[in-house]
Amino acid sequence: MFNYNLQLALKSLRDKPSLTFLTILTIAIGLGFYTTVKTMSYQGGQVPLAHKSKNIFLVQMDNREITAEEVAHQSRLVDTTYKDTLNLMAMDLPGVKQTFNWSTYGILNVEDENINPLRTFAAVTSSDFFTMFEPPFLFGNGWDKAIENSGEGVIVISKLMNDKLFGGKNSVGENVRIGTHTLKIIGVLDTWHLARKFYDRSFSTARPDNFFIPYTFAMENELPRRAGFDCWAGNADISRSFRTENTERLINSECSWVTFWAEIPDDQVESYNQQLHNYIEEQKSLGRFPREILTYVTNLNDQFTYINGRNDFMNVFSLISTLFFAVCLLNAVGIILAKFMRRTKEVSLRRALGAKKKTIIAQHIIEVVIIGFLGGLLGIVVAHFGLLGMMKIALYSSDYTRQLEDLQPLYALDFTMITNAFITGIVCTLVTSIYPIWRLCNTPPASQLKSQ
Repeated sequence: MFNYNLQLALKSLRDKPSLTFLTILTIAIGLGFYTTVKTMSYQGGQVPLAHKSKNIFLVQMDNREITAEEVAHQSRLVDTTYKDTLNLMAMDLPGVKQTFNWSTYGILNVEDENINPLRTFAAVTSSDFFTMFEPPFLFGNGWDKAIENSGEGVIVISKLMNDKLFGGKNSVGENVRIGTHTLKIIGVLDTWHLARKFYDRSFSTARPDNFFIPYTFAMENELPRRAGFDCWAGNADISRSFRTENTERLINSECSWVTFWAEIPDDQVESYNQQLHNYIEEQKSLGRFPREILTYVTNLNDQFTYINGRNDFMNVFSLISTLFFAVCLLNAVGIILAKFMRRTKEVSLRRALGAKKKTIIAQHIIEVVIIGFLGGLLGIVVAHFGLLGMMKIALYSSDYTRQLEDLQPLYALDFTMITNAFITGIVCTLVTSIYPIWRLCNTPPASQLKSQ
C-alpha cells in the first residue's frame, strides 16, 4: 500500500510542476533565511569549555569608595585590583585553580628583514591560564611557575603569527621582539576558536589574542596595559597614565583593572565564597573595602545566558526571520490548497469507487513530506549562501581587522543545524498542509459527481 501511495504522490507532484516548484521554493526561501539567522545565533551562543563551564567562575569584589553607586548586576561590577589579585592567588583551597589576565599590544618582529613587523593584541596572564582554559597547542607548551617567578622573557604565539613570521614551521626556541624586548617562543597555539572571547570580559567575536606573555615580565618591563581603570578619586586624575607608566603607584592603588578567574570544584564553591568573605573582612581592618561586602562568583553558563539575552540585534533578527518564515508558510498553504483543490473531482470519483479516506490522506501526506524534504534540501543551500554573505558583511564591516578563518566557525552549518533545518522543513510543511488535506478529503463526493 505504501508503494502504491508513493507512486500516486510522485504522479501528483509531476502534475502542475510549476506549482510544485513554487511551493518548494517558497518553503526553501523562508527556511533558508530562518536557518541562516538561527545558525548565527546558535554558533555565537556556544558556551566555551562546555565540559566544565559550570566550574569556571569570574571572581569580583566590590572595593569601591563608599560614595560609589549601587551595582544592580554582576556585569556592572568592577574587576580586581592588582594587589588583590596577588593576594587571591596566594589562597590555597584543594582542587581550586586560579588565573587572571589583562590585555596589552605591541609590534612583533623577527630578525629576518624580509618579514614585515606585525602590530597585534595580546593577553598578559599567569601560567595556570593554559591548564584552566585549555587552548590547543600546535608546538611546545605554556610556561611554568618557575619561569613566571623569574620574570624571564618568554612568549606563546598563535598559529596565525607563527604562519606569518615563521612560515608555519616549529618556531619553539626562536626569538621575537616586542619593541626593544626580546622574548623566546616556548609554545605555538593551534587554531583556538571561541564563540566569544570571554576571558577578558569583552565577549568579542573572531578577535583572538595572537600572543601570550607572563604577567611578571609585562609588569617589570612596563608593557602597555590596554584596560579600563576603575579608580578611587585619589587616583582618578592620573588613571590614564596607568596604561603606560606609574606602574608602582598602580600596583598599590585601589584601581580595579585585572580580570580574575577561578576553576572551582562543586564541593568547594561554598568554601571559596567563605574564604573571599574572610579575605574582605581582613582587608576591612586595614582600611580597605569601605562598602558593605559584595562579591560575585559567576560561572560561564550564567554569564553567557545574560550576554546572549542582551544581544538585541540578534534577538530582533531572530524575530524577523521567524515572522518571514511564517509568511512563507502561509503562502505555501495557499499554493498547496490551490493544487489540492484541483483534484476534488478525481478524489470524489475514487471515494465513490470505494477508496477509503485514510488512503487519500496517506497519499497526500507522503506528497507533502516529499515537498518538505525538497524544501529543506534547497533551504540548506539557501542558508549556506546566506551565511557566506553574512560572513563577508561581518568581515567588511570590521575593515578586515578580523580574519576569515576566525569568522568561519561562527557562520558554519554543522550537522546539528542541517538536521534541524530538515526536521523544521518537513514538520512545518506537514502542519501547514493539514487544512488543504482536510478540505480535500471532506468535500462531499456527490457534489462533484453531479456536475459531471
